Formats: sequence, C-alpha cells, structure tokens
Amino acid sequence: MATNALVTLVRYASPHKGKIVFASLCSIFNKIYDIVPEILIGISIDVIVNQQHSIIAKTIGILDPFKQLYIVGAVTAVFWIFESIFEYLYSITWRGLAQEIQSNVRIKTYATLQSLDLQYFENKTTGTLLNTLQDDIHQLEQFLSQGPNEIIQLIVNIVVMGYIFFYLSPTLAFFTLLPIPFVIMIAYYFQHRLADLYEAVRQAAANLASHITYRLQGISTIKSYTTEFYEIERLRVESARYQEANCRANRVNAQYIPTVRMAIMVGFIMALVLGGTYALQGIIPINWYAALVFLTQRFLWPFTTLTTITDMYERALACAKRILGILHTPNEIRSGSEPLDAKVTGAIGVHNVSFAYANGMHVFNNLSLEIPAKKTVAFVGSTGSGKSTIIKLLLRFYDSISGSITVDNKDIKDLQLNDLRSAIGLVSQDVYIVEGTIADNIAYGTFDASRDAIVQAAKMAQAHNFIMQLPNGYDTRVEEHGKTLSGGQRQRLSIARAILKKSPILIFDEATSAVDNETEAAIQQSLLALKPYHTIIIIAHRLSTVRNADIIFVLDKGEIVESDNHENLIKRHGAYAHLWSTQF
Repeated sequence: MATNALVTLVRYASPHKGKIVFASLCSIFNKIYDIVPEILIGISIDVIVNQQHSIIAKTIGILDPFKQLYIVGAVTAVFWIFESIFEYLYSITWRGLAQEIQSNVRIKTYATLQSLDLQYFENKTTGTLLNTLQDDIHQLEQFLSQGPNEIIQLIVNIVVMGYIFFYLSPTLAFFTLLPIPFVIMIAYYFQHRLADLYEAVRQAAANLASHITYRLQGISTIKSYTTEFYEIERLRVESARYQEANCRANRVNAQYIPTVRMAIMVGFIMALVLGGTYALQGIIPINWYAALVFLTQRFLWPFTTLTTITDMYERALACAKRILGILHTPNEIRSGSEPLDAKVTGAIGVHNVSFAYANGMHVFNNLSLEIPAKKTVAFVGSTGSGKSTIIKLLLRFYDSISGSITVDNKDIKDLQLNDLRSAIGLVSQDVYIVEGTIADNIAYGTFDASRDAIVQAAKMAQAHNFIMQLPNGYDTRVEEHGKTLSGGQRQRLSIARAILKKSPILIFDEATSAVDNETEAAIQQSLLALKPYHTIIIIAHRLSTVRNADIIFVLDKGEIVESDNHENLIKRHGAYAHLWSTQF
C-alpha cells in the first residue's frame, strides 16, 4: 500500500513523458560513458605490453605504440566530455521535473484542503498541515530529483558490466557477481526496517512544526505571562523527540554501508585472486585482468548507493502517505446540481433540523423556524446554545442529521454550493486579513469592484474615516493578520467586504464584538440602511446590537424558548428580559 502511495503521486509526472524519456536516456548514456575509461585502461596496458600486436594495431593498422597511446588518450577525452555533457543534461532535466511535479502536487494538495469539510480542520493542527504542504512535498521532490537517475544508472551498471564480465570469463563473472543477490536482500531488509522509523520521523517533524506554529501565534500571551523559559523547555522536549526519531533511523541506515561493504569485499577478492590465477595460467590476457580489477570496483561499489536510494525512497514513501492522506480524504459536503435564481429574495426556512457534532455533542433536535425575506433577525442566548451552529448549517459547513434548510423554498442540499455561498455575505468574529492594500482587503471576493464601490462600502461600514487617516489611504498596505490594525478596524473592513459582495443574505456573527460603543452605534445605522435590500442575520452577545431586529430568537440548549421583537420580549419578562437586565 505504501508503494502504491508513491506510484500514485508519481502519476503527476505523466504530462511530462517526453522529458522523462530524455532524462532517462541521458542517465543511461552518462553511465555507459562512465564505464568506458576502465576498458581503455586495459587497452592502454595492451599497447604497452604487446605494442605492434595490440588490439589497436590489429584494428586500425597503426604500429607505433606511442601513436596508439595518443589515440587512447584522445578517445578517453572524447568519452569524458560526453559523460560530462550527459551528466549536465540529466541533472537539470531530472531536477526540473522534480520541481514541476512538486509544484503540481502542492497546488493539488492545497486545492483539496480548501475543498474539505470544516470538520476536517477541527481535527488537524495548522503545523501538521503546513508540514505536509512544505516539508513532506520537499522530501518527495528530493527523491524525484535524484532517485530515478540513481536507479537507472544502477540497472545500466549491472547490465553493461555483467555483459563485459561474462564475455571475458563466465566463471570469473559468476564468482565476482555472487555477492549481488545478498546485497539486494540486505537492501530489502533495511528498507523494511526503515519504513516505520521514517514514518515516526515524519510524525515527530509534524508535531514539532505544530508546536512552533501555535507558540508563535500566542506570542503576546507568552510575553505577558513571562513564560518564555517555560516554552523553551517545552520546545526542547519536542525537539528532543524529533532528534531521537531521526537518530533511530540514522543508526539503522548507518549499518547498511558497512554490511554491503563486506559483501563487496568478497566479489573484489574473487576478481583479484581468481582473475590473477587465470592471467598467470594464460586463460585471460594480462591487460584484461587489469581492466577487470578496475571494473570490479566500479561495478560493485555503486551497490552502496542502494542505501541512499533506500533512504530517499523510504522518506518519500512516508511523505507520500501523508500527502495522499489529504488527497484521498472523502468530502461529505457535496454540491447539489440545482442553480439558485439570480434574484434571491432571502427567505430562509429551518424545518425539523437535528444536528450533532462528530465528537457527540448534540445541538439541535427538530429545530424549526422561519426567517422572512428582507427582514433582520437575531439569535441570542448563552454560550453553547447553538447560535453559530445555525450559521454553519446555513452555509453548509456542516450538514444536518435530519430535517432541511431552505432558501427561497429550495433545499440548500439540492443547490449548487457556490451559488448558495455566493448568496450569503458572512462577517465573522475571526476576521481574515490578506496581505495587500486596504482596498484589496475590502474587494476580497469581489475582485472586479471599482474604487468608488469600495469607498461606498467602507463608508457604510463606518470604515472610511479611519482609512483616510492611514498614510496612503486605501492604498495603505497591511501585512499578515493585519497586525497594524486594531480589532475594531479589522472588523469594519470585514463588514465593508460583506457589503461590497451585495449578497441578498448578510450574516453578522459577533461582528461588533471588537468595536467601541460609538462605532457600534454607527454600524447599527448602516444596518438600518441595508435592511430594505437584504435578509440580515445577527448573532450577538451584546444585546444592544440586536434591539432593532424585526425578530429576535432566544436560544437555550438548542431550542428556541422565545421569539419576538425587542419591546415585546422585554414586556414578557422572560429569558430575553433577564439577559437584557443582566447587561444593562
């Protein structure tokens, strides 16, 4: 199964078959030209020993041994140049292919991550996912840039050298090549030992990356509580686990070369002693004996690269399994096929909806409610009552266990997912700020918006005044997470973004939690201006935000205990009135 994981990922190379063939041919010719100089050594010894009766003299008729040596030198130079050319070509081609494949795999993996259900991310740490997208794919690239060439050259080495040995002396070839099956068995044994060890290394690396990522995100808390030394010690523990996992794999890997070296020694001694015996007996010429001794070393020593190949292969397998773990994750939220009408009124119905999270936490049991089109409704209640869960179900971040949710009397499970989410503008408590200008952030998702439309949306979100006080106004650049902006400023940019989207349904999930009272009042005025054109849903703990809503739903433990406008709910002296009196 592990091997299939790597094979599956290597299929991303299928569009580059021409480059693969070219790179393979370059690897083959490079190895052939690399072998030839050892044969030329035998020819040069033949010239020195036999002179006018050498192979060159018999082949091309040049009897002068000095000229024969010049010819051998010239041929050697030619082969050496060709070897260098093909090494350059296979190197840049294999590396280029590895770069293209890793880029394709990274983009595909990231695209798959974006399409996965929200529940998937609740069970994964950011560091683990970053480690897969970066380090795991980098390890795969390293194998693809070196591994195929090493494997091809090893095969060529076996075929060409084996042919030469059997051509000169089948008996000598048999004894010289005798260690090869044992070397292959040793490599197979170490491969299986390293498989689990490298999987442990990858897991330890992911844990370490996750640990560091989370601490960097909480750096303000660490500094305010002066826990720097405590966190350094915790990092030391995680780093030691990663180091130990690597050391275990390296110890096993380090055992390989000395073991293979012993097997190679047997083959070399057989070529040295048995070949020398044959030379003394006149069975093989002295020059071919010398060439065979050199060839034996060149033939057997590349088998030590099996440890490098095995090492890269096992690391790549461990990474491939983690990458495919993402690519093959099933997506339970599937888009429907029915398009949503261009003119959405925004009427929403919740019909006997039951829902529970994967961890077993039950939220709703046969919940039903109606949200009329172009009305402003609010959901209030204590933490855990299910307010935000309603929004997640409406956006289809999750699907209900039973019952249905409709938009304009159409079941949202039947609608095309992009159409559904395009009809909804979400202002979340967690504001997503992209690297770019203020204008870029407001236009995020509505990329073709004009500057006038961006400014108008900012004014409606009460963001225009603070934007104009920035150094470059709407062209002021903000960095990751918008760290140079206050929480209220980021929130107002998010509101402007939703307004610019012009979705018929607007959702404000704790959207005024980070703004001051004056800004909140201004935003409420903006919401009043939006009311005639949008269905507005407000989730809030601060009841001052929802007092102008047409309908306020009061939730308690996943049930609606009250629903009416602010004035009528206050008169009832029920749950809402209690919440209001507690806050004010």
